[in-house]
Amino acid sequence: MLLGHYTVLLSLCCGLALARPSTRSPKELPRRQEVPIKTRPMCGQIVDEVNNGETKPFIQPYDGSLTRIGTNVFYAADAYECLMSVPFHQAPALRFIEYYNTTMQFQSNLAYLKNPPAGYQQPAFDFMGVLEELKHNVTAGVFKNQYDFEAMLQYLVYSVHDAHVSLYAGILSVFSYASPIPLVSASIDGKEAPKVYFADDIIGRRDNISNGVESTISAVSHINGEPVVEFLTRFAALQSVGMLEPHADWNELMGHPVQNVQRIFSIFSGSSTFYPGDILTFSFEDSSTPDWETNWLAIYNTAEYTGPLETPGDFYNFFVLGLLPDSYDEVPLPIVFRGPLGTETPPATGDTPTGGGTTEEPGAWYNRSYGAFPRTPDIQQDNLDDESVLTGYFYGDISTGVLSIPHFSQYGLEMGTFGLALAQFIEGAKEKRVSRIVIDLQKNFGGSTGIALLLFREFFPGIDPFAGSQRRSHELGNILGSAKTQYWQGLTAGKGEHLGLLADEWVIAARLNAETGRNFTSWEGEYEGPRRQNDDDFSLVVSHMNTASPRQDPQLTSSRYKERYDLKNPQFHEATFDGWRLTRYLDDSGEQTRTMWKPDDVVILTDGTCSSACALFLELAKTQAGARTVVVGGAPKPGPMQAASGSRGARLYTGDTLDKDFSWIREENEAIRRLLPHDRNETGIFVDYAAFNLRDQLREDDTSTPLQFRYVPADCRLYFTVDNVYNMTALWHDVAHAAFENPSLCVEGSTGYGSRDGRANAPPESSAVPAPVPRPAVEFTVDYDPSTDNGLPAGIATPRPSRHSGAKEAKPGLWGPCQFNGNTCAGTLVCQWVRYFCNAGGGRQEWTDLACVQRCQRLEGGDCVVDKSYDVKESAARASLVKRANVPQLTPGKVVRTKKTNLSLAPHPPQNPAHGSQRGPVFEYRRPPSNHPSLCNRLKNNGGAPFLVDRTPVDLPPSVGV
Repeated sequence: MLLGHYTVLLSLCCGLALARPSTRSPKELPRRQEVPIKTRPMCGQIVDEVNNGETKPFIQPYDGSLTRIGTNVFYAADAYECLMSVPFHQAPALRFIEYYNTTMQFQSNLAYLKNPPAGYQQPAFDFMGVLEELKHNVTAGVFKNQYDFEAMLQYLVYSVHDAHVSLYAGILSVFSYASPIPLVSASIDGKEAPKVYFADDIIGRRDNISNGVESTISAVSHINGEPVVEFLTRFAALQSVGMLEPHADWNELMGHPVQNVQRIFSIFSGSSTFYPGDILTFSFEDSSTPDWETNWLAIYNTAEYTGPLETPGDFYNFFVLGLLPDSYDEVPLPIVFRGPLGTETPPATGDTPTGGGTTEEPGAWYNRSYGAFPRTPDIQQDNLDDESVLTGYFYGDISTGVLSIPHFSQYGLEMGTFGLALAQFIEGAKEKRVSRIVIDLQKNFGGSTGIALLLFREFFPGIDPFAGSQRRSHELGNILGSAKTQYWQGLTAGKGEHLGLLADEWVIAARLNAETGRNFTSWEGEYEGPRRQNDDDFSLVVSHMNTASPRQDPQLTSSRYKERYDLKNPQFHEATFDGWRLTRYLDDSGEQTRTMWKPDDVVILTDGTCSSACALFLELAKTQAGARTVVVGGAPKPGPMQAASGSRGARLYTGDTLDKDFSWIREENEAIRRLLPHDRNETGIFVDYAAFNLRDQLREDDTSTPLQFRYVPADCRLYFTVDNVYNMTALWHDVAHAAFENPSLCVEGSTGYGSRDGRANAPPESSAVPAPVPRPAVEFTVDYDPSTDNGLPAGIATPRPSRHSGAKEAKPGLWGPCQFNGNTCAGTLVCQWVRYFCNAGGGRQEWTDLACVQRCQRLEGGDCVVDKSYDVKESAARASLVKRANVPQLTPGKVVRTKKTNLSLAPHPPQNPAHGSQRGPVFEYRRPPSNHPSLCNRLKNNGGAPFLVDRTPVDLPPSVGV
């Protein structure tokens, strides 16, 4: 039943595990029916095993060493059983929807998401309209358990396709799902369409060849009886998060050496959100290879001690309401949580002392990536570990230097060591006279804006970054901005808090207007606009540098009316970049502006998942400087692919930070208190982490369209090959050859979409496959037999005939096609997804379709009723009124002086605790420890053709409040 006492051979990096040949195969897992049945609820059994330390952490399969993070693993079906049992309560759900609706008013691109321009590669989505429909479903009694509600909520969040938008809350933050067998997608020769392989087979083949042993491997042909490409395409459409096109969704499923280095799961092998099922079966192209059957696994992500949770009600109290059990402090802390018999004191997590710390051995990344990275870098950042990330390599045979940067999340000490390593790389490249540079940003999820700007200035000196941005102009945002700006203007200039708030998101008077060459004078009279775009209101435009000449009497409606960060102001640097000054922006003379390489000799390599600050650097390097871009991977079909499909937003902002903003203004400005949300502390559902995109990034030549919705293809696309997907040296050589010597190596049809030759092809049509909606735990079902007219059993009213069963035509308005969230159904019926069964093709088959159904359960011969809510006070472990602590937000560390680098350190201005730690434009996309939700809806083939659910909603009237 549970996976107690079983050591799962799975890498915490990308999930390289249980892959053939393993000494222990998935078939040796104890089957659920072989374990004695226990009477206690599944949730209680799982928590018991976690608290008792009975489940084992993942271990790396090559050296057998324990990973740093212990991980509890269960059968996915057991986790699903637990989640299905957790009760639903309307009042907390409605309070959360109100909280989330207010929060998402600050999401910058709601109008463009609802009505995207041509070239946008994902389905349009009316976020506010569907959130309102979610509220209607709550009040109508549609949801019978917490799982169904949260699954549809996360489905809504994922439909935004923005890596800055994330939500970790409630019971779906407890588990993530994993195939114990990670996959890769690779071409035989770089020309043929890629096939899907076990990652371990690819690594074994590489090692055998290096040892002179001939190696033959077989590609996967089917998963659970479905063609592998169709299965994974649909799986990616539902499970991949925050990507702008299906190519990047596909890459998110696959194992990758950089994920091994980052210790991050791939979506398929550890970060799946929605429950994928129980059994997982792989079939192979080589018919002599037997099918490989295993089970989907669930990873328990909650690192904190929950106390004794026994019943579904206990689970609800802790994970939904955020209440600790009343006996929380009475029970001895278990050993696994460093209790009496465990480690007495957890290791310190503070900053590493200057000159100290642990530096991983030079071969550490070689080991972490299973031999994919070179054994010894030519350049590496001090304290190379999870936070320090820069490595450099020089290849004389192709006269190319390679700079590998898996992320930009460098703050405090790390920013200093990053700057030093970058300077060492450039000096080393100069000494070795390499003529070309490859900057590898594969899997780069972003981080600090300061790193993006530093990197841009080092390789492309003398070019002032534009980096324009805008935000929605709406009532609450304008209240915050006006109040904070006025407060800042009343402080003593150049002192204490005035310096500390210089980079605050809501202090507009510290920013420069490029059209006038002067600071904005006010928020409400100048900055808030509004500029009307795509049927919504936006602020004026922000940029980093004041390069335009002053203009008299600028027009408010001008698309070039911009706000800029003042990168010529050292005090702004200190406030924005955690005390560091980017000296190349402060000194434009002589050596500081000398170019080491022409932009045409620099290529930026990504796998399409480049996000946030990475996307900012890529935009500056490609559009303003003219560097080349190469993207690798994607779905197994020809055509172009975008280099940055993660968030291209200018500013990630968290709900926690927004709550602090509201709290501050409520205390400081009594006059506008009544205009603010009543109580942001009452979220209804306990929120670990909620984030949204506050500002859109824009391009200087067109400030009417956010970069998030522009089609920006790479200059060249390459397939991964079986020889380079787990061999970084081979990959970098292939990239250099394609970019600088032989463009015919690029994937067919992938070139000509950029503007390097002065013209560009039109964007391709979207190839997005509509994601299947999450399967509810309590489902509408219909068992249709053409010889009878039974319909559903009494108690639920839903249409009987199915257009897939060959039955007669249904009455208009009672059966689809109808439009999800549309008003196309008769009477009080609404159009909803239903799952049903019918007799077709000689057997009983399952289908998912749209149907006009009642909003709530209907008793036979009676009216609609709503089930009585589960009384959580009757749970076995009585809840206290003590709330859990939220997941801590990212806090930059202390800073120290560094050596030769284009960074200088200044004393950090003091911060006002009432305002939180506002450190300027911080980009950050990183999956928090809780790796989210569950479920996946399997759709059957209809006459040999896949029957796909179209989940694109129709446009609804705009909603400013639910």
